[in-house]
Amino acid sequence: MPDFEKITQILFGVIDELNQLRPAAEHLDKSLDTPLAGDSGRLDSAGLINLIVLAEQKTVQDLGMPILLTDERTMSQINQVFRTIGTLADYINLRLNEKGDG
Repeated sequence: MPDFEKITQILFGVIDELNQLRPAAEHLDKSLDTPLAGDSGRLDSAGLINLIVLAEQKTVQDLGMPILLTDERTMSQINQVFRTIGTLADYINLRLNEKGDG
């Protein structure tokens, strides 16, 4: 099973790719505390979609494990899951480990 550190590194790679699409003044920090969505979030809806697509692609590419971040379960708690890079890493870790247990 993947660990939290590996998932964090995948997400930091996603942030690198997102930053290439954003003006320098809007670059996201590679920190677990970086806000993504919600009241203090740094991503608009298009940015959040890009983050989701890249995270899904890189998870399969790097771990060989698919994850769907647009399902009803995830979307029903979008502001909690995507609050920070850390909360997203926790959520991906939880979901991937559930798959491994099932």
